[in-house]
Amino acid sequence: MRTFTVAQDARLLDYLFKVLKDTTKTNVRQCLKHRSVLVNGEVTTQFDHPLVPGDKVGVLSLRESRPAVKPQAGITLVFEDDAIIVIDKPAGLLTIATETVAKQTAFYLTNQYVCESETARSRKEDRREGASSLKKMIFIVHRLDREASGLLVFAKNAEVKQKLQAGWSDTRKKYYAVVEGVPKEASGTITSFLRENKMLNVYSTRDAHDAKLSTTRYRMLRSGPRYALLEVALETGRKHQIRVHLSEMGNPIIGDERYGSKADPAGRLGLHAFHLALSHPVSGKEMVFETPLPPLFEQVLKKDLAA
Repeated sequence: MRTFTVAQDARLLDYLFKVLKDTTKTNVRQCLKHRSVLVNGEVTTQFDHPLVPGDKVGVLSLRESRPAVKPQAGITLVFEDDAIIVIDKPAGLLTIATETVAKQTAFYLTNQYVCESETARSRKEDRREGASSLKKMIFIVHRLDREASGLLVFAKNAEVKQKLQAGWSDTRKKYYAVVEGVPKEASGTITSFLRENKMLNVYSTRDAHDAKLSTTRYRMLRSGPRYALLEVALETGRKHQIRVHLSEMGNPIIGDERYGSKADPAGRLGLHAFHLALSHPVSGKEMVFETPLPPLFEQVLKKDLAA
């Protein structure tokens, strides 16, 4: 393993390009992809991981790299170290199990991936197959609606889970939302008390009793004749908060029949959690994760402009 000590602030990939001048940029990227880069002893795959003076960067040869197992069912691995794992959840996948769905969840599939990765690393050949053989390797930190896609964080031990949840109100979350119509204002803040009824639908109320104060901020990024793309930021994280607030503003999210949408041009809910910024529960460093606008959203917006 080759080791380097960081002398000044830098992004990881830029730093690797600089110190690995004898390696092609393609191979440097492959090192990141194949889990061959360690920062302060922890595997890092995030190309824009921030480095500060004193950080130790280790680069393994590909044959030394830790075996990787690809997550299943369309789950995309965004980041992983010994404390947390961040995935990009596809739309239509539950975060956790229900009475009727046990295995087709983000939790189950990510946990399965972590178990199989650990098995590959330890080269054990006697792992039993099936759900009963899976150990609990990850812990739920937060959830995403089944119909939504985007960034989900899991903890790799109970202590990390507790730290993340204790500071979750300081975590910055942003979403892309494709809505029906064009908001009257290009940006704004929506605040209301939210309450859930017996049918499990959420709605705003003036009565604070048994309701939760909720605040949503938005700004319009693009618009066409029928649809608009919004960037939405949460100041509170209530169930269905974005969906309810945008619907009550008169601009329901596309594909959200539950909250008043009459259009489904993407064949799915037009909500994607694209930005997550938090303090690492072990190192304390600021971590920022982002995913691009889903291609289906881009197609809807381009067709709208061309109409």
